[in-house]
Amino acid sequence: MRRLYPVRLEINGRRINLAVIDPHYEVKHSSTVNDDVILSLLLALNSGEFEPEDVDEDGFEYYSTEPHYFDGKPYKLIWLLPRNEDYIGVINCYRRPYGKEKS
Repeated sequence: MRRLYPVRLEINGRRINLAVIDPHYEVKHSSTVNDDVILSLLLALNSGEFEPEDVDEDGFEYYSTEPHYFDGKPYKLIWLLPRNEDYIGVINCYRRPYGKEKS
């Protein structure tokens, strides 16, 4: 089941009040990712402007952004914004094996 969390973000000039996290990441990445990590990583999107990689016929805009850092380690977020809604959907998140770690 997808999990819902209240958030306060602005992405692409839109106010986002809810994060919907799909448990898909747990299949392969539960050793390095959990909902708290994802919620922290979402803060990096706040006040950002992003170009969607795809937009489907239902108006869902799909994004893939990286690197986002948690605990000095790089992660990739795969997420979506639906047209005329105030939530962000997190499709997947995983730790990247490359990139400089931040202290």
